[in-house]
Order: sequence, then C-alpha cells, then structure tokens
Amino acid sequence: MSNLELNTLKTSELLVDKNYAPQAERLIIYYELYKLVRNLNGSILKCGINNDESFGYFSFFKKNNQYNPNQPLVVFEKSTSLFESTLVDKETRIAVKSAGMHALTQQNLLQRSQAEGIEFVTGNLIDALPNYIINNPELKIALLVIDLDNYEHTLSTLQYLYPRLVSNGIIIINNYYKKEAENQAVKDYFLNENIAIRHFSHQSNVYYIIKD
Repeated sequence: MSNLELNTLKTSELLVDKNYAPQAERLIIYYELYKLVRNLNGSILKCGINNDESFGYFSFFKKNNQYNPNQPLVVFEKSTSLFESTLVDKETRIAVKSAGMHALTQQNLLQRSQAEGIEFVTGNLIDALPNYIINNPELKIALLVIDLDNYEHTLSTLQYLYPRLVSNGIIIINNYYKKEAENQAVKDYFLNENIAIRHFSHQSNVYYIIKD
C-alpha cells in the first residue's frame, strides 16, 4: 500500500488571487518554490521540454534575483530528438533536422538556451538520462521539474534523478492529477516511502515533493 500523502496548502500562503489566470498562478507558485531552493547547492533541471515558457520562469528568476548564480540550468527533451549534433572544429553544433512549425519552436528553444547559458540535452529521455549521469557523475539537483505525461519516462526520471536530489530539494510534478500515467509512475516509485505530495490548488495543477 502506498505511503504517499497529499497535502493541500492554502493559496492564501502565496497570496494567489482566485481571479488570476491559471498561468499567472503557476508563475507565482514556481517563484515561491524556486525561492525555497535558491541557496541550495545543486542544478535546476526540467525533464520534458517542448517550448521555452515554463523553463523560462527559472531562467528569469535566476538572472534577475541572482540568488545563486552558480546553479546550472539543464533541460531535457522528452522523446525522439528533432535535432542532430555534428562535430565542427572540435565543437559540438546542434541543428534542427526537420521542418514545420514544431521544428521552428524547437529552433527558438535551442537559440534561447544557447543565449542564456542553459544546457540543452537532446534526444530520447530514456537514453539521454543515463548518458548524462555517466558524463556528470557528481550531479546534484536542487530543483527537478517533471513534465512528461508518460509512465516510462516519468519512472525513469525518478529512478535516475531522485537519488541525486539534495536534502530540501524539490521535485515539481506537472500534471500529477491530470495525466494518469504520470500519477501512477510517481506512486509506484514511492510505494514504500513516506512521501508527501503537496500542492497549492487544482487550478494550477502544480504538485511537488520536498525531499527530507
């Protein structure tokens, strides 16, 4: 039987107005959670990226508040990569290999990540995660955002990255109650642990775990 516990926090703790749009409420919640990890020694990771909006929140907080300028930001693609890497003059260059509006969005994300010093890890997450761990064996994580919607990807992310989450580090699980597969993966991973799943409101759909 699962030991997961759901804690509902009052939105008044965030001064979130009920009339705010869900996106505005999510922005405020992300900001409050970011402040909890701003002084921790660890990277900020987002797994499952198809646009730059949500990760842009953390980039903005970091650049404008300068809480911890040494916290690396890393984003991972979710599935089959739209990018191809080539080695030119001993430097790896990444380019979009497909056409269309989705590819244009990915190109914008790539350009933004390069301009803002965000490490962009391309390729299927199932393969990219173990390779990244091999190349970064000392990885520590202060904040991990999971936005995958998929059982296998979510479970693999927890298996590889949760042990590297520092004490008081936070996992944000987007769509925890919106996507059944993601919900089940979280429950299965924490089956034998006492873990509290916290959230501020169902409207924002932002659920999170603080590691002891």
